[in-house]
Amino acid sequence: MKKIFLIIVAIAFTANVQAQVFNTGQTLKQGVFSLGVEPAVLVNGSEDFMLFAHAGYGVKSGVDMGVKYGFGNPHYFGADLEFALGKRVSLSVGAHNFSNFGLDGTLNFVIPIKSDLRLYGGFDTDMNFVKTTNNEGEESTELQSLFWIPVGLEVGLSNTMSLLFESEIGLNDNAYHLFGGGLSFYF
Repeated sequence: MKKIFLIIVAIAFTANVQAQVFNTGQTLKQGVFSLGVEPAVLVNGSEDFMLFAHAGYGVKSGVDMGVKYGFGNPHYFGADLEFALGKRVSLSVGAHNFSNFGLDGTLNFVIPIKSDLRLYGGFDTDMNFVKTTNNEGEESTELQSLFWIPVGLEVGLSNTMSLLFESEIGLNDNAYHLFGGGLSFYF
């Protein structure tokens, strides 16, 4: 019951986080809970500051779930499930709202450099359903695809805390670049 209460509090706390990876290619162990905070800059012709809150929970061996909230203009909210594909590779799928509803997918891997230092990267995509209005006032929905290459570094400060630095390089015209870093705590 105590763990369920902590999850509900964390979800309420993270009601304002921005979309991005902020995660290595490894899933949380069963019963492990994580909270993270991450300031980030989105570069898309202008620089926009966002503050992200991340929360995760290890559902079972090789599966975790996460929620994200980004404070900014507009706000971001998303949730995902992450599945281990191997010891150092994961696939996450989810949904978000960042002005428009969208679906997410991330293939992520981690390369251990030392016991407390890990390099991670992969491929990240969003499929957004963008509402548009033509000259006659008729609304329609267009599918917008965004693609990134995330590259990050995780520095283990202790068994219960990590420092993460991350960049997401946009690969197409619709995708912004993102640079951020923050702390993640594990319970």
